Amino acid sequence: MTATPTVQHIPGVGTVYLPVSDQDRSLAFYRDLLGFEVRTDTEFGEGFRWVEVAPAGAYTVIALVPPMGEEAPQPGGNAPFGFDTPNLEEAMAEFSSRGIKFEDLMGGEGPVPAMAYFRDPDGNRILLVEETTR
Repeated sequence: MTATPTVQHIPGVGTVYLPVSDQDRSLAFYRDLLGFEVRTDTEFGEGFRWVEVAPAGAYTVIALVPPMGEEAPQPGGNAPFGFDTPNLEEAMAEFSSRGIKFEDLMGGEGPVPAMAYFRDPDGNRILLVEETTR
């Protein structure tokens, strides 16, 4: 049996990476259409740019990064994360009015929360999930 660590070295999820092909276009989408804060937008290394966005007050940030290296994830797949919302129907109506299209509305039965996918400018499918008690 493995002992439980006495020190919590990983207190939470701080950064998730989302591959994008155009950082300016993606920044505009997350900032202007979803209303996210820009946490970081800076150059680093030789010719690289680091861009982080997040919902207001959120701990976790999303790094909008171009693919780096041969094994890097490419834009256009299913994003490895989703966004919570207190009311899916209201959020979908608001974001739809800003030009965001939703697909695959599902869930909402029993303990499964209501959820729907939308796509960012690179075609990354992102899940919007109605919050439930955790």
